[in-house]
Amino acid sequence: MQALIAFLDKSTARTAILTGLGMAAVVGTALLFEHVGGYLPCKLCLEQRMPYYIGAPLMLLTAYAGAAGAPASLIRIALLVGAAIAAFSLYLGVKHTGVEYGWW
Repeated sequence: MQALIAFLDKSTARTAILTGLGMAAVVGTALLFEHVGGYLPCKLCLEQRMPYYIGAPLMLLTAYAGAAGAPASLIRIALLVGAAIAAFSLYLGVKHTGVEYGWW
């Protein structure tokens, strides 16, 4: 228990938890729009969700690994992978927006 409390005091833990929960909230909202709101997603919408399906569990697993005592370098690498996933998601979002507005 002491290790968990000590880990949660670190900024890496807060980063991993907030990123994981944020990614889960984004994809959860998209799924609510689809299944509750009745909005049918296009192919690009479905493609844009993939980074969230991978990133959210990865970030929450990173937070768990840190609490379990994983090396700090491993946690930092996992956070960098999460950042790369988020950057790829940004790319997909800009691509999707450009297609929707006819920019390309």
